[in-house]
Parts: sequence; C-alpha cells; structure tokens
Amino acid sequence: MSTITPEAIQAGTYNVDPSHSNVGFAVRHMGIATVRGSFKKFAGTVEAADGKLTLSGSVDAASVDTGDPNRDGHLQSPEFFDAAQFPQITFTSTGAEPTADGKVKLTGEITIRDTTKAIELVGELAENGQDPWGNERIGFEVEGKIDRREFGLEWNQTLPNGNLLVSNEVKLIVSVSAVKA
Repeated sequence: MSTITPEAIQAGTYNVDPSHSNVGFAVRHMGIATVRGSFKKFAGTVEAADGKLTLSGSVDAASVDTGDPNRDGHLQSPEFFDAAQFPQITFTSTGAEPTADGKVKLTGEITIRDTTKAIELVGELAENGQDPWGNERIGFEVEGKIDRREFGLEWNQTLPNGNLLVSNEVKLIVSVSAVKA
C-alpha cells in the first residue's frame, strides 16, 4: 500500500464501502493460538477538510463472526458484548497525524457497552483515486489494542498452566475503502 498524508485527501465526505472493508479483531486463546473475528455489519464516514480527517463508525455487536457459532453466541451474550442491551460499538476520531515513519496515527474514542475510552490506531492511508466507475475513493488500514476488561468484558478462566482462556488484550484491525458522497 502506497501511503499518503491526511492533507493529500480530497475534501469531502466519504462513506465506508462495507463490501470492500473489514472491521476485525484478534485475541490470544489459552496462550496458544490467536482467534480472529470480524463484524459483518458496520457503517462509517470519513470527513476530509482543510488537511484534516475525522472518522466515525459503528458496528453491530450481534454481527460478530469468528467462524464458530457457539463462540459467536457467547460473545453476543451478557458475559461479553451483551449485544441485546448494547447493540452498537462506536468509534469517533479526535485527530489524525502523520508519524515519523510515514504512517498515520488516529486518536479517538471507542465505546463498548456504554463505556468510552481513548484509543490510538496506527497504520497507513492509501493513495486515493477514482475507481473504474468514476467514484473518488480513499482507503486506510489501521490497528490498535484495547484491554477488554476496561469495557466490562471480564469473563475469563485461568487454566491449570496459569494462562488465561481469553487474553485481556485485544488487537483491533480496520481496513476501509470509502467512496466520496
């Protein structure tokens, strides 16, 4: 991915294209392997103006998909996302700036289960341009980490070897293609 700075993005509102985007996560399981998942329903916008970016988005907590229906049901339950009571997970950026190594750092707030915390996501902005249908597009890939316990996702088990069944640290991985409105 060839990277650009926030200033290089053409001003306007861009809507996330869910068919070409992914909102996912990765978490260690039993200290042995990494389980990956994503949310199948999400929406978002990117506002570009005066060399600044503002991003906002939400995911449907009940759309979590790890490839295992039993695990997905547990993640939707009150022991984790409590998707019936807290149907949305949201993110709103408060800033975007280039880093010394040519990447971009997004600062913002993430809300899970009505708890809002600051978060940093670091990654790359893709070169923008027109798609084959004449639409202006931008893209980015960013990652960050949260401690799930800070959002009330505390269910866990300690295994006989001392490892946790589910790591408390969760890596967030967001890859977006957005189309200018």
